[in-house]
Amino acid sequence: MRTHASWLVLFLVLHSGGAAHAQSSASNPSAGVLRTFVACPIYRDTDAGRKSGCWLADDPSSGIRYDITLGPVKPQVGRAVLVEGITSAEPTTPCGGRVLTPVRTAVLPEPCARTIVPADAYPGRPYKSPREQLRPASEPRTLPPPPYDTRVFTIYFELGRDFLIYQYAELILEKISLYAKASQAKLVQIDGFAATAPLWVSARTLREPASLAEARANMVAEALRRLGVPSDCLRVAWHSTPQPTHDLESGQLPEASKRRVVITVKP
Repeated sequence: MRTHASWLVLFLVLHSGGAAHAQSSASNPSAGVLRTFVACPIYRDTDAGRKSGCWLADDPSSGIRYDITLGPVKPQVGRAVLVEGITSAEPTTPCGGRVLTPVRTAVLPEPCARTIVPADAYPGRPYKSPREQLRPASEPRTLPPPPYDTRVFTIYFELGRDFLIYQYAELILEKISLYAKASQAKLVQIDGFAATAPLWVSARTLREPASLAEARANMVAEALRRLGVPSDCLRVAWHSTPQPTHDLESGQLPEASKRRVVITVKP
């Protein structure tokens, strides 16, 4: 899938007094606290089997190192990353940082130092396959049974992107297409949203362009067409400055929840 061309407005703020979140100032954060910051990611090259390497990030406000490995999207070495996560009560980590979970990360265009560190006696996390995985197209699908009422699905996106996240968005899109087919949907309403209000974090202002809401909605619409949902029942709309939703991690990540597409299937 393509990425949005002008995907993010990113600039330095001349004054950082309000830029760093107040919750990032504590030197020993308690569990259940939201941390939001921009940092250069650190990859720890552990060896607990395939995909067991760890991703870490140092909060520039407090200097605390966080383990951000559990996010659904991985950072990229040499590119800045936006981190939004909740401090865990986990007393130790196999990666060498205070665990954030749930956590969402987004790769930013800003270059930064490429940092890869050795295991240093940290074991890393053995890779666990997702509970749900997209099955091969050759395998038959079972349509969901009745009753068929109006159903709402939501797909979340990285900051500044319309990219459909691998092993996440495909699963939701398939569920939508199967439900639309089984219910003989008369309307599939697709509403795209962009977080156009500024996010002040780590001496930067991050905001999404309003055009990204349209790009996200059209991306989802095209994916559903390719999965067999008839074009004549698709309706596409887009909106800016959305409100947070409690559907993402029970409302714990309010800013991340704004970057979404909501799909409503009406039989």
